[in-house]
Amino acid sequence: MNGRRTMAATAAVIILGTGAVAGASAAQAHDRNPGQGIGQGKRPGPDSTKGDHKGHKGAIKDRWLEQRVNRTVTDEAKSALKDALSAARADFKAALDAAGDDEGARSNARDDYRTAVAAALLAFDTATLPADQIAPVTDYRVAVESATETLRDAVSSAKQEFKASTAEAHAALKEALAAATNRDERKAAFAAYREAIQPAREAQQAAVSAATGIFKAAIDAARTALEAAIPQT
Repeated sequence: MNGRRTMAATAAVIILGTGAVAGASAAQAHDRNPGQGIGQGKRPGPDSTKGDHKGHKGAIKDRWLEQRVNRTVTDEAKSALKDALSAARADFKAALDAAGDDEGARSNARDDYRTAVAAALLAFDTATLPADQIAPVTDYRVAVESATETLRDAVSSAKQEFKASTAEAHAALKEALAAATNRDERKAAFAAYREAIQPAREAQQAAVSAATGIFKAAIDAARTALEAAIPQT
């Protein structure tokens, strides 16, 4: 319950995206949103992998990026991107269905999906950007994806650590509730539980906060590098 609260708070911080809603917070609560960032415009952010394909809306509709490149979009390029992303989503869904509860296979499916999305975006960038902007944009996309994955991993790790460190308190709560004979005893059991898990909750919040700071710094660095490579006129 407290883990969910922390993830929701993280989502509010990480609703840092690019135009589509992309969120690493509540996202991670189920295996992952853009909003207002600090400084220059909106920041790309992670989305849910409970529908991992939605997590790449930020990369596909990165408004900050689009304001800094000289893109010439054709119907053919848009159609090719749409078809490639549709095929990637279909393959991803099929791979997840085949994987079942095999987490290793599910992880491989996510990796394959991200690779397919990156390839689709590179083809779109190649078809619609000036030649001298393709490499900087590719580097930027890679940096954002890396920052997003690092954040997802950190939030997931903090969640798992919270779960492990509060397992004993959770078991004690269950026992106390089972033995409780009235409302006051149940209230006392919950109060004791909240007190017992407070240090773990604070540690989780600190870990998520630190990871969010690292994420923001990585996005700032990626943007700075892109702006240096593609000066605005």
